[in-house]
Amino acid sequence: MTIPAAAQDTQPTGVCAPCIRRNLEYLAGPELHGRGSGTEDEHRAAQYIAEQLKSYGLKPAAEKGEYIQAATISSRKVTGAPTLTFDNGPAGTPRQVTLSQGKELALITAPVQPDVSAPLQKLDLNDAASSPASVKAGAAVLLKLRPDGGTMENVIAAYMQSKAAIVILPVPAENDQRFRQVMQRGPRPRRKIGDEAPGPDLVLMTRDAADPIWSLAEGAPIKLHADLTPWDTTHAWNVLGKIEGAKQKQQVILLSAHLDHLGVRDGKTYPGADDDGSGTVAVMELARALAKEKRPQRTLVFALWGSEEVGLIGARYFLQYPTFELKDIVANLEFEMIARPDSKVKPEQLWLTGWERTNLGPELAAHGAQLVGDPHPDQSFFMRSDNFALAKKGIIAQTVSSYGLHKDYHQPTDTVDKVDWQHLDSAVGSMIAPISWLANSEFVPLWNAGMKP
Repeated sequence: MTIPAAAQDTQPTGVCAPCIRRNLEYLAGPELHGRGSGTEDEHRAAQYIAEQLKSYGLKPAAEKGEYIQAATISSRKVTGAPTLTFDNGPAGTPRQVTLSQGKELALITAPVQPDVSAPLQKLDLNDAASSPASVKAGAAVLLKLRPDGGTMENVIAAYMQSKAAIVILPVPAENDQRFRQVMQRGPRPRRKIGDEAPGPDLVLMTRDAADPIWSLAEGAPIKLHADLTPWDTTHAWNVLGKIEGAKQKQQVILLSAHLDHLGVRDGKTYPGADDDGSGTVAVMELARALAKEKRPQRTLVFALWGSEEVGLIGARYFLQYPTFELKDIVANLEFEMIARPDSKVKPEQLWLTGWERTNLGPELAAHGAQLVGDPHPDQSFFMRSDNFALAKKGIIAQTVSSYGLHKDYHQPTDTVDKVDWQHLDSAVGSMIAPISWLANSEFVPLWNAGMKP
């Protein structure tokens, strides 16, 4: 492949533009059919990335001297439409009410068990005493949102870490379109990773359907039912390579992206050039460039997670079966969708999710990173990438992006021909020196007060 002379002249220092282009054209090209989560195409993508990291001189960082960590996952699917039932009506003459998937409610994923019965607990988030900590173990928690209570995703993330058996959330008007899409799509498969606790079942429903439940007495039985297939075994593949540090090699700077995408659906291929082919090739190119530098003081680990699109599976599996001590991770930078500039920031800038949560972003910016805060706070991007699985474990983990909410997100049109190569090359190049500084410094980022998820 020949790179035009003009592109060569503007190529950022330390960046191999032909390498970036070659890697992305393969990963988002026709041979890998969109790198569908858990498919052999994801596996082939992982094998290709592993070979490249090896050729750059990185050492393996998975188990038994391997570059690939193979994850075995148990999964089951819903057949039919899940239902939620409760008794309503005058005392002594109860009337059973049944709400169904696709009509009044939507489950994002299959329930943990075919039948779950739990006592109702009503939490009005307008009351300062209502919080995830106030949830009773095993309850069916019905939430009433505050008008200024933040995004629906923020509320979901908080209460899905509670002791509830079921979390019921009436959907605000501004989220109605997304709710309708989830309602018609049906629940995604339930995936079980090792000994990981499954968490509550999440039920989204219309506000009209929630009103009768809110009128019930505390402790009223709420029943969730779904016909489920038997557990099936599926797989995901993580790629892990490292540049071992010198004096502080037990301290780890983790650079990551997810290597999978949506694959083939309804006969259409979803190439995933931006999501997240761009982040994957960025991590690969950072590995190549940093491997050419003097050995860093801290260890650099480069992780390409599998099966992110179906629930952060690869990252969650690694957290269950880490190949080094999680407490040694100083910081994690995830790279997600950097193939095009975002019009909400300057053309050369990238943004960092959770900017206000830690002191990592400002410190990297002070050392040359073209990083600013996330200009899309309403999208809750901090909670929508692999970094969040690590952040929930207390690790400083944030995502670098320049996604400008383009209409090709999760569409067959997210293709290589839409990539702004100059922006992508510049984005990668702009992070080399700041990451090199971080890998050679004694700086340890911290959570800002009250901002740890």
